[in-house]
Amino acid sequence: MEYDINTVNRMIMGNKYLIQNKFWKLLRTHRDILGYVAKGKLKEAFNLLYAIYYVPGGEGTLQMLYRFGLDKFYLRFPDMAPIPRYFEIETTTICNKRCVFCENIHWEKGSQVRRHLTFDEFKYTVDQFPNVRWVNMTGEGSAFLNKDYWKMLRYLVEKYKTAIYLVDHLSDLSHEELDELILLVKGLYISMDGATKATYEKLKQGCSFDKVIGNVEHIIQRKSALKLHKPELHFRYVIVKDNVNEIPLFIDLINSLGSRNDFALTTINFTGLLYFDSIKQYYVSTLSEDLIAEVKKRMNKGVYFRFEHTIERFNPPLEKCYYWMEPYIMMEGYVLPCCQVLMSNQRPHLREYSFGNVFKKDFKEIWNSERYRKFRKMIVDPKGKVPVFCVGCRQFNTKVREKKYGVDINV
Repeated sequence: MEYDINTVNRMIMGNKYLIQNKFWKLLRTHRDILGYVAKGKLKEAFNLLYAIYYVPGGEGTLQMLYRFGLDKFYLRFPDMAPIPRYFEIETTTICNKRCVFCENIHWEKGSQVRRHLTFDEFKYTVDQFPNVRWVNMTGEGSAFLNKDYWKMLRYLVEKYKTAIYLVDHLSDLSHEELDELILLVKGLYISMDGATKATYEKLKQGCSFDKVIGNVEHIIQRKSALKLHKPELHFRYVIVKDNVNEIPLFIDLINSLGSRNDFALTTINFTGLLYFDSIKQYYVSTLSEDLIAEVKKRMNKGVYFRFEHTIERFNPPLEKCYYWMEPYIMMEGYVLPCCQVLMSNQRPHLREYSFGNVFKKDFKEIWNSERYRKFRKMIVDPKGKVPVFCVGCRQFNTKVREKKYGVDINV
């Protein structure tokens, strides 16, 4: 017997395990918040509290208010959604790695300019958001190749006390750089797609397995020496045909590096591949019964883990989406409704249908534009057409509405 990836969490691992994970994270994060208050870092404490309760989704967020019904309010009254104090931003499209299923190496020539975001562009963008409280510094490239990246991180921390979360392979940083990084960010999501050196370096070409393991160990040791709980260390493992059988070994590997306390709020996110045509051959849709049995043996024995994304027929309907409140600023300033439309290898399409450009028009004006407002109303309407941006979403099922009501290419 085989199981599709989306049933693993709920049917195989059980709701109790998932609730324990969420409760533990919530408890530890509130301890951090009280710690900041005790040190007089009130704005830092508030921004972290804001991130775990109010930010709709993304790295480091727990979406607590949405679990208590705030999502239902915004789904009913989308015009009531305020101008976001949170966003994701692409800081580079340049990469020195060749990860085999990353869209960066599959871009057609001329489909995307390859360059770094400058600090001036970054600052100009950030300052358009009112007192920004949470940022995911991300993108389709290797962020630390951008010489201005450190300056961007410091700006957010020094001016806004922003809760910053990063996704990185962690293969290029020195120990000295890591020492500064752990004082700047609230969480690190480490991209590791293999439990063995051979598999990891086959999939993440240009990355060093040994370097990453050494860097994780250094962060744990440094945090212990400084008596720091943050940053959280999480691991993101994209499931493909080459590494699917190493899932149990990866859980063992992470547990061998430290405990839940060492990592802080650690979760291993086993993520289904967000594929497009040229990488579809790597896609895994099911997990074997033997593999699931090995995974279950490791429950409640170390760090938490969960499975995410994947089989569209199990995804909730589009009208349940509230991630449209969390904009993504693509390279060169293009405003997208969320990050779910990325990793689809259709960059020209995203630029063409973007809601505007923050270098040509203020974000507040873009957010309040007629088209953006119409988009927000359409996406939550179960009888509405599917906005062109949402076609092919990997988080929500759009097929039923597409078939029944069609697609609106103007929204």
